[in-house]
Amino acid sequence: MRKRNHKSNYDRPTTVIGKDTVLESGRIESKSSVQVNGKVIADMNIEASLVVGQKGLVEGDIVAGFVLVAGRIVGNVNVHHQIHLTKSAVVVGDIVCQSIVIDDGARIEGNFSMSNQEDAKAVTQE
Repeated sequence: MRKRNHKSNYDRPTTVIGKDTVLESGRIESKSSVQVNGKVIADMNIEASLVVGQKGLVEGDIVAGFVLVAGRIVGNVNVHHQIHLTKSAVVVGDIVCQSIVIDDGARIEGNFSMSNQEDAKAVTQE
């Protein structure tokens, strides 16, 4: 039996929240990739990939397939596959994922746990 290895899949985003934009909403849902270069104050459920740019800020809980963080997240993050924290990333909240890449200089202020894909999906459905 071979273990499936999910490589990062950061698609070109179909939705980009610009650096001078502040978006406040109760919840944002998307089946395609999203990039945040501005400020989002909302919970996010992104089936594909979420990219938080270097100047980006998300205040809210996140559920996504893949997450790339160069900016700041204040909230819990549940990733079905892989999260990548670049050297400028800051996450203030708990992270649950299947795979993680942490560049030197990234910061996590919260709890961290790794789970298989089925566990991660179960958490999102609760």
